[in-house]
Parts: sequence; C-alpha cells; structure tokens
Amino acid sequence: MTYDYLHASEDNLWSVLYLTGYLTKALFDQAEVVLPEKTESLLIIPNAEIREIFETTIKKWFDEIARSWDRKTLFHAIWSGDSETATSEMNKLLRKTISYHDYKEDFYHAFFAGIFADAAYSVESNKEHGEGRSDVIVCAPENGQVAVFEVKYTDNPQKLSDECDVALRQIDERMYAKEFEDAYDQVLCYGIAFFKKRCMIKKK
Repeated sequence: MTYDYLHASEDNLWSVLYLTGYLTKALFDQAEVVLPEKTESLLIIPNAEIREIFETTIKKWFDEIARSWDRKTLFHAIWSGDSETATSEMNKLLRKTISYHDYKEDFYHAFFAGIFADAAYSVESNKEHGEGRSDVIVCAPENGQVAVFEVKYTDNPQKLSDECDVALRQIDERMYAKEFEDAYDQVLCYGIAFFKKRCMIKKK
C-alpha cells in the first residue's frame, strides 16, 4: 500500500485503520445501532490505549489543519460583525477537515476555541461569566474588543437558525457579556449552531 493510495480518499484512511487494528469489528451484542445495509459493519475502538491515541492524534490533525488555514478573513469578519462571511469561512474549514463522526456540542466547542487559541488572542472556555458558564470568550485588548460565543449543535440542518437564536437568548438571559461592557469598547455576541460539516453564525 502506498501513501498515494492512503491519501486518495477518506474511505482508504478508515480501511487502513481497520486493517492495522486501530479499529475492530464490533460483536453483534455490542452494536447499539441498526445498520441500513448488509454491506456495512459497525467498527469500534478496541481498547483504552488506542482510544487515547485517537483523542490526542486526531485532535492534533484538526489543530494542524486549522493553523495552516488562513484565518485572517474569519477574524476580520468576527471583529467587524460580519456574521455572513464568518459563516462562510467556518463552513470552508469544516469541509476541509476529515470526518469526525462523534458530532457533539463539546467537540465543536473545543474545535472553535482552538481556532483562536494560537492566534495571539486571549481565549477563555467554559468559565463563569454573569449567571452561568459561557462557551467561548475571545479578547483582543489592543483593539478594545471582546467576542462572546455560545455554541449549539443540532441534528436537523433546518434548525441551524433556530439554534443560533437559542444561543443568543442564552447570552442575554445569563448576562455573559455584561462584565465586559465597562472594560472594552465593543462587545460582540454570537450564536453558533453546527450540523455535521455545516454551521451558521448569527450576531446579536
């Protein structure tokens, strides 16, 4: 097997992981889902050691992809309040990354925070603000700006807009942005909703 074959498609990557034992076929009594076709098999991570490799290595892959991507357009959109461009840029990044089938809110939360974490911004994640814990706070002190993000996940792409609205209401009701109003010239509040490789960003 050559590297060209490995990189030719995402399916080849998962095949290699299966053939090398990093994924194994689940026993019938381990399967919690009904597979739609007989040609499909349910694969599992075989043990805790390999699970740790997945958690660290795959996260590193995502971080490297994010760092190699030119984020200037996204950052400019965020600090100028352009939610449409921010949505477009985030969708481009999501499409570039390999599939991550564990689509959960905490994964997207960490993924989004990581985009800003190594870009000379001050990033706070899951810290107490107002009357709760805000998802992500990004500060740009030199510009007198702070951005408050609340992240949601939906299993229905038609509800992306609704989930953004829910996120924005949560920012208001729990007063996540209030403590920054005196210290910063501009406080930007964003609701972000994810569905697999798609997202929508709305500004208050």
